[in-house]
Amino acid sequence: MSILSHLHQLFNEETCQTYLHQLRWKDRPLQCPHCESQDIGPWGKYHRRPGLKRHRCKNRKCGRTFNDLTLTTLSHSKLSLRHWILATFLLCLCCSSRRIARELGVHGRTSYRWCWWLRNAAISYEAHRQLEGTVEADEIYHTAGNKGQVSRDARESASGAKKGGKKRLGRLPRQRGKKRAPGRGHYNKDRPAIIVWVSRTGGTVVQAVKDFTQSTVQKAADLAVKKGSCIYTDSARSYQALKGYVHDFVNHTKKEYVRGTVHENRAECLFSLLKPFLRVFRGISKHNLPGYLDFFQFLRNFRQKNAFEQAELILHAALDPSIAKRAKKGKFVTCFDHFGLLHTAIN
Repeated sequence: MSILSHLHQLFNEETCQTYLHQLRWKDRPLQCPHCESQDIGPWGKYHRRPGLKRHRCKNRKCGRTFNDLTLTTLSHSKLSLRHWILATFLLCLCCSSRRIARELGVHGRTSYRWCWWLRNAAISYEAHRQLEGTVEADEIYHTAGNKGQVSRDARESASGAKKGGKKRLGRLPRQRGKKRAPGRGHYNKDRPAIIVWVSRTGGTVVQAVKDFTQSTVQKAADLAVKKGSCIYTDSARSYQALKGYVHDFVNHTKKEYVRGTVHENRAECLFSLLKPFLRVFRGISKHNLPGYLDFFQFLRNFRQKNAFEQAELILHAALDPSIAKRAKKGKFVTCFDHFGLLHTAIN
């Protein structure tokens, strides 16, 4: 039995609609989403959507009708608003799309699509974040390959059966026990690097990169940290080549982990939170890795708020037409993909 059957008495459709109406128009006047005219009037109700009020624009050039969900992420949805609100709340609790689908009683593809739309809405808060002051940096290599079904040619050559696949990956399925390629991790070895930048004042930036060369680290630093800031790292050569910053490091090979105020303990401790977050999704495609990391960055930077308040921030962004249009096309994830990891937009 799903969660909705237990909560429908306290969490009904009319209450959800009143809440979303207040959330969308709390910092802007009630206006037409098509022409932004404030000369509007009531225009009936919806019989199948209790509490959803209909308005009509009185502008002669427009004259269109609208409601609180017009041009938002939630518009034209066949499911109720409580599905959306609960899905957003469960997403802030780091639940996977399969878990959300099971709890809400919806199809897995629907849950997967909703989760990416809501993640894109959350990432909109992180679009212009750049750290300053004293920043610590560290990196790890995360195993992430090509998830998906096998292509038609690979399947026929392996089994002889004519069964078509949905994604043409051009390879056989990778087994669970596949050994990692020797040497330093790389995108082509299914082990892209993850660089974290942690400000001692509280901000965090997480980036997925193809490799860990000097040029890549320099570009990552320019995107995440303001020029002239102080950066503390380990003794990796890629960090030592940074330009435009006050840089100092500790040498782990000589068992030096702290030297006065020079250390990277905050960045190293962040991995103890990032790894369990990624483990929930039971293996992540390296093409989708930037989206998951950006959402983790949102949760980390708004960690002072509880899951209810984080969900309210996401819903507020999803109800903004300027954000909703870009979120459905996956443009917020692609704008964070500065290193060409994504092949197509997530939608």
